Amino acid sequence: MSAHTPAHLSPAQAAQVADVSRWTIMRAIKSSDLQAFRDNKNQWRIKADDLNAWLAAHPAQCAHTVQEDVDAHPAHTHAHPDPIAQDTLELVRVKAELEAEKTLRATIEADRDHWRELAQKLAEPRPRKWWFW
Repeated sequence: MSAHTPAHLSPAQAAQVADVSRWTIMRAIKSSDLQAFRDNKNQWRIKADDLNAWLAAHPAQCAHTVQEDVDAHPAHTHAHPDPIAQDTLELVRVKAELEAEKTLRATIEADRDHWRELAQKLAEPRPRKWWFW
């Protein structure tokens, strides 16, 4: 994915990154706490930035940001985000990007095959009608 294209996550992928259930993500979307949109297939998509903003605004929702965990690991403070969580988010983003590219490729190949069939039909000689009645 190019630098100008944002990463879009499904609710299941966002739940995996946030370490919450898919239903928690869906409730947040329905209550407008988490910004999301529907794609061309009418499936929910969540921008990675919106997920990060929701996680920052709702730390109690996320299992790995519970206060006891922060106290138990002083090296992982808010000033230094958890590198594992960032790597997981990046992995999910790359997987979503790959899936989108695969879908795009399949669509383009189907379109190419359709046009190829039309070109072959046009190239076939058609029998002439000598009698017009």
